[in-house]
Amino acid sequence: MEQNKNEIRTFNLDIGIREVEGREGESRIIQGTAIVFNAESEVLDEHGVKFREVIKPEAAQMAFLNTQDIKLNLLHDRKDTVARSREGRGNLHIDVDGKGVNFWAEIPKCDIGDRALEMVRAGVYTGCSFEFRPDVYDIEERGAGKEVRVTHKKFRSITAFTLAMDPAYSQTTVNARELWNETPTAKREAEEAKRKAAEEARLQQERERHEKELAQEREKIKMLQEQRRREMELDNFSY
Repeated sequence: MEQNKNEIRTFNLDIGIREVEGREGESRIIQGTAIVFNAESEVLDEHGVKFREVIKPEAAQMAFLNTQDIKLNLLHDRKDTVARSREGRGNLHIDVDGKGVNFWAEIPKCDIGDRALEMVRAGVYTGCSFEFRPDVYDIEERGAGKEVRVTHKKFRSITAFTLAMDPAYSQTTVNARELWNETPTAKREAEEAKRKAAEEARLQQERERHEKELAQEREKIKMLQEQRRREMELDNFSY
């Protein structure tokens, strides 16, 4: 997992419109949960690698979140940003409890804001994503190396929350092969593949050397035959 590459995770959690008592008109406050703690994701399968993920509470506490510049986007599109928390300030409000990271935002009156509200009201946007860069995590093999569990303990950054449509963890930009490559089984497989490649290279060198020796022998035989032919011509000429 590359620390400089943004990853995206989507949770199948309810998002909705918060009703505000004493205010006329429809509420423009969207609320939801962007990150869930200690919840093992469903099995992901990418590039033939199966893995699950868990996010520990220490990865996303308020002290850390208040140092981040976090946008609330629609469908992972930075052009469609409806709220923002910049070092704890802005119209995106974040709080942390024992279950995870929650948010609420009063959505501005504009075409993007109106679209966000209508999509939530209509039940089109039903989940929340968050975009992050990993930092500290543990990798554990399961089922004789057939599955990997990744436990995130610290993020380098959290850059966005997103109103999304897909079920839990179904969207991911993670390179699962990178995770798999760090497991003991994968390292053993890599060493074995390296050994086989080295052996194949040695055998190929042997074949090439043998072919070269055969070519040299054929050239020697050809030269001897040519020398013998000339000797016979000289013998015939002397008579």
